[in-house]
Amino acid sequence: MRLGKEWWQTVRYAIGKEGRTVRLISILVTVGVIVLVLITVTNGVSVTVGV
Repeated sequence: MRLGKEWWQTVRYAIGKEGRTVRLISILVTVGVIVLVLITVTNGVSVTVGV
């Protein structure tokens, strides 16, 4: 997924406008990660993530 400068400007503007946006983004990211993990486990694919 490729993110352009416009997308970041929109996000930064939204965050500056409302503090709730930060919480919303955090929830979306968390849910996305959980869904990816569930899909990975369901498919039986082992994924190694380097932190």
